[in-house]
Amino acid sequence: MIRLAFGALGIWLAASTAILAAPAEEANKDQPSAATSDQEAKAIEAIDAARSATAEALSSAPLGFRRILFVREVPEGFAAYEPRADNIFTPDEPLIVYTEPIGVAWTKDGDEFSTELEVDFEIRTPDGKVLAGQRGFGEFALSAREPPLDFMTHVKLDVTGAPAGEYILGLTMHDTKSGKAVSRDLPFEVK
Repeated sequence: MIRLAFGALGIWLAASTAILAAPAEEANKDQPSAATSDQEAKAIEAIDAARSATAEALSSAPLGFRRILFVREVPEGFAAYEPRADNIFTPDEPLIVYTEPIGVAWTKDGDEFSTELEVDFEIRTPDGKVLAGQRGFGEFALSAREPPLDFMTHVKLDVTGAPAGEYILGLTMHDTKSGKAVSRDLPFEVK
């Protein structure tokens, strides 16, 4: 399946290169030539095949995270984040976590696909003592005309007043469509 995606991507890249390299017809600059339309159709076909293979790989993956990390500020969108240099926070600095969930269940209703995720958090000491937490802390819902290939969420927690020390942020994401859950621990320090 992955080979199919990369093979289709290779076909698309070859088709794209051919489109860019094709000489423009001076007489019909405003209208695409039949060759360009054929090349465009082939490129779209290759892109659709690669998207289909990627969507299948994403949906058949176990619920998990492609990426999960502390970031400097609330991300603007998928892959639009600035990673933190370390996991050391000042007492008045919020914890901001960027995630890219995979294995998310999408259900189709009419012309739309949708998903719903819930997030629980716990803040623990390194020896496991729970200091704070909340179930259903965050909810993420998304609807689209096709299952998105790029999906992100973020969690922002205010830990103002936390004493200096080492902690663990435990995040659990629940996929309400499939009933699956995944947990990750992110160690951090307040100085």
